[in-house]
Amino acid sequence: MSYTKIAHAAPFEGAPAIHLPAVYGASPDMPMLLRVPVTGERPVTVTAELPAGLSIDEKRIISGSLPAGEYTLTVTAENALGRDTQTIRLEIAPDHLLLTPLLGFTSWNAFLQTVTQEDMLRTARLMDASGLAEYGYSYVNLDSAWQGEYGGEYDAIQPNDKFPDIRGMVDEIHALGFKAGIYSTPMRQAFGGTKARPFLPGCTRGEVDVRWSREAFGIGMEHCEAANAAQWADWGFDYLKYDWRPTDPWNADLMKQALLAAPRDIAFCGTVRCSLDCADYWKANCTSWRCNRDSDDRWFRLMEIFDSYDPWVKHISLGHYFDLDMLELGNNAMNVLELRDAGRPDIMDGPCRLSEDEQIIAFTMRAFLASPIQISSRLEKMGQFEMDLYCNDEILAVNQDALASAAVLVMEKKEERSHLKVYERALADGGRAVAFFNIGEMAETVALEKDVRVRDLWAKEDIGDVTLTLPPHTVRVVKYTK
Repeated sequence: MSYTKIAHAAPFEGAPAIHLPAVYGASPDMPMLLRVPVTGERPVTVTAELPAGLSIDEKRIISGSLPAGEYTLTVTAENALGRDTQTIRLEIAPDHLLLTPLLGFTSWNAFLQTVTQEDMLRTARLMDASGLAEYGYSYVNLDSAWQGEYGGEYDAIQPNDKFPDIRGMVDEIHALGFKAGIYSTPMRQAFGGTKARPFLPGCTRGEVDVRWSREAFGIGMEHCEAANAAQWADWGFDYLKYDWRPTDPWNADLMKQALLAAPRDIAFCGTVRCSLDCADYWKANCTSWRCNRDSDDRWFRLMEIFDSYDPWVKHISLGHYFDLDMLELGNNAMNVLELRDAGRPDIMDGPCRLSEDEQIIAFTMRAFLASPIQISSRLEKMGQFEMDLYCNDEILAVNQDALASAAVLVMEKKEERSHLKVYERALADGGRAVAFFNIGEMAETVALEKDVRVRDLWAKEDIGDVTLTLPPHTVRVVKYTK
């Protein structure tokens, strides 16, 4: 049980509600793919007023391309219980992607190195069937452990035997209305190898280039960025997680230019140690970037990731976000090694080790601090608590707000066993959202503003309380409007 009350998610009940982002970007004359997310009782009918060049099919997938410019797109959804209409802004300009933070799935915490093509397809089908897609989750991203050897038409990294038809996999993901992501590195060898499959090739080959750090696997003298970007575009990928340390702008830009030369939009995430010294590059060229440890479901690690955010506040803007890494929630593979060491080699996954309130903090961090939100759990084992956590439309609306205002730390109390952090975000509708994180070991009491409407976003209820008392390891999120 949790202290923070969270509303029940029911994606296929009630009157229709459309959950498109208020602003959406793409490059001129590049193929677009945008599934219209709609909650509500089925059947639901969706119609759209589209600019010339776009069309919508019976699966509510908008596709086509547009020349440079700004457009409006109006969508209407109707069912037996009502009607909803939403108008969004389309901004079409070169390299103008993921204007609001990515919402989707990534494979690493869910599957680690065991990930297969069938895991990815099963996950995409479950995102569709469960209703996750109806809240705006739209990316299905494959992390490391897909790599085989160099070869093929482009002399690029080819998939290993766990991915017998990677183009077919991407086609099926697209047919469901999702975008597909892939993982690579400029190092000669990627992270994620195992004893059985130790060598996962990266985008450089040959002797180590002594101009770059020898940390991890080193960067090679032979650069293959263009070949690999061409291969990913040919397979149909829409997003790249590019992973190495120390993460430098020179090698990042070699891949960035290769992606820009591709015949389709491929969003670019730089990770894992993008230094603050090079912030001007990351915020201009990456849809998101990381400078933190990998997530896992332990409290101290969650707090390390939380601590990484504040130095980056002034660099966040529309289409450019600091990444707090994939979620560590739900049933996942992160504690498999511990379980195997304890004598259970048959176990492939396990429940999250964080308490329910700590999981709410973990999700609130990503949502409120304008991070990409990437679910990374085994969706076939998803329970109602996780569904409620992932699918609160009022919390997600803060993450996807068109103003793209960074959350600012407005108050911190840290003394002995007490630690309270309060963040505030301005919103496009003129309101303000405030998150109260009690990450200490003592209860905290906070005063709410008076003479304004106060909305508890997790509970999806208006509240009249003038104070909130937060037990240790809990969070509350409110919205103030006049």
